Amino acid sequence: MSTTPPRLDAITGAPLIGTWASSLLYMAELLQAIHYFRTFKKDDWKLKSYVAVTFAIDTITAVADYIGVYLYTITHAGDLVYVTKQNWGVPLYMISTTTVALLVQSFLAFRYWRFTNNTIIVCFLSILILAAFGGGFSSGLTIALFPAFKDRNKVQISATIWIVTQVAADLIIAGALVLELMKAKSVFKGQQRRVNNLLNRLVLYTIQTGTVTAVIAVLSLIAFLIDEETNIPVGVMYPLGRIYVLSMLMNLNIRKYGRPQNSTINGGQRGPDRIAHGTTYNFTTEFYSSESHGSNRGTVKSRAAASISETHPSEIAMMPTNTQQVPEV
Repeated sequence: MSTTPPRLDAITGAPLIGTWASSLLYMAELLQAIHYFRTFKKDDWKLKSYVAVTFAIDTITAVADYIGVYLYTITHAGDLVYVTKQNWGVPLYMISTTTVALLVQSFLAFRYWRFTNNTIIVCFLSILILAAFGGGFSSGLTIALFPAFKDRNKVQISATIWIVTQVAADLIIAGALVLELMKAKSVFKGQQRRVNNLLNRLVLYTIQTGTVTAVIAVLSLIAFLIDEETNIPVGVMYPLGRIYVLSMLMNLNIRKYGRPQNSTINGGQRGPDRIAHGTTYNFTTEFYSSESHGSNRGTVKSRAAASISETHPSEIAMMPTNTQQVPEV
């Protein structure tokens, strides 16, 4: 390690800037969480608990970010020996961020499986998600045991595995979901503007969240490989947990925006779409099923296209209905 004084802009400045970005995103995350729990009160308790746990862990991550910066800039200000080490807030943030990524990626992968029943892709995604969690947890634990910047090389392999597998999982999840949503969109093409608008919004959110998390992770890895003895990669990844939770909450809250104005509302859920010849289909509950329906398994638009095409309606009329909905997926 160099004997020159530590570069405070790279040791304390980068995490400080990271907390600014993290704070802005956390406020958006908090608003989305409040909106979700107020709007979808009748969602299944398991889903609401899952969201609450994920949000709580990410809150711990945000607090760890602030603690790390406070210790560097206030408690140990001017202590040149202290800034040559990574305080305990760094491994805490790494482990909690990795846990948040595990929860959100698992949520999206499970939704994809409910959407397509494609077990092969979901199993591959599960391997990537678990590998990313193992790499991140191992990196955090290693830093807790060897906090000095001169020992950063000890986490190079585990950190690389963490970032590479996490980026791969994000991109595959985003690509797979976009592909299935585009298939669903082709079924409704030219028939129902509201459904197409909902699908367009879903595609946009999926691309945005998947690419943003991947770009942040790649930038962090590049910064780490260029110079191991700085906190620049830490500062870059500070907002990552907020983005993951925002992606989950936005995908859940979008159900409200896909609701027709004249449909009957029940705990934030919209009524089904009545298609000509008596076929009913509820897209948002097919993809974002929230209430328990036992072991029922349905098929979404990409695979439901065949059943819809059998009727081949000339238009889709939106109206409240009491007919039984297609089993949720």
